[in-house]
Amino acid sequence: MSEPKITFFDIPSLCKPQAWSPNTWKARLVLNYKQIPYKTVWVAYPDIEDTLKKIGGKPTDIKPNTKDGSNEPLYTLPAILDESTDTPVVITESLAIMEYLDAKYPDRPVLPKRGRALEHAFARFFGNIPGEPIPRLMTRPTMEIHDARSKLYVEQTRWDWYNIKCSEISPEGPVRDGHWNELEKGLDKLAEVLDKNGPDAEWVAGHSEPTRADFTMVAWLLWIKIVSPDEWEKKVKPLNGGRWDKLLKKTEAWQTVE
Repeated sequence: MSEPKITFFDIPSLCKPQAWSPNTWKARLVLNYKQIPYKTVWVAYPDIEDTLKKIGGKPTDIKPNTKDGSNEPLYTLPAILDESTDTPVVITESLAIMEYLDAKYPDRPVLPKRGRALEHAFARFFGNIPGEPIPRLMTRPTMEIHDARSKLYVEQTRWDWYNIKCSEISPEGPVRDGHWNELEKGLDKLAEVLDKNGPDAEWVAGHSEPTRADFTMVAWLLWIKIVSPDEWEKKVKPLNGGRWDKLLKKTEAWQTVE
């Protein structure tokens, strides 16, 4: 069997399997769903910038709180390297990866030509409502799945960028309880919106197949389940009649990590 022509760059962890990041999961889920052969290269946090520069990957943002006002570029994952053509192509950022894959591999599209406005609106809604407390809730548990080198890098960069210690984010007690309550209310609102599709609709857009919106939900829910399984079981799995756990079970075939 020939080597896959697409290389997928993901962030490792101490988990088995290693995949955990919601942003990289979005792209991995789509690669699996579209049945596109690929291989994974695991890139630790401190090595992301140099790795992407080496292969010609573009930055995806500006580093927060750049003290000297230099607007230093920020390099993040996911990224793919497609070597199926004479000139290799590097794509960074999950949405750009989905757009590229849909254009080159049109079977099983995840960004339908009609309804793209809905896809973008849903991503904004999810990020602002149910998704908003998730990074605060998952920062500390996520630190525990990194090796010492990556943990030190994350701690230092978050202090430099946000002037905050990861260990102080969503501490146990009333603050963290409030964040879980916020997530529960957000998921209630999400369930209320999805119910507008009627009882027979399986996916957000009401189509017979999933789209970007569904993979966005799955990716963020997987982050909780993977890095904080006990809290997933107690805090999220029972919500809304087990709806979110059922969604993860329904998409298990696309959660493979080679």
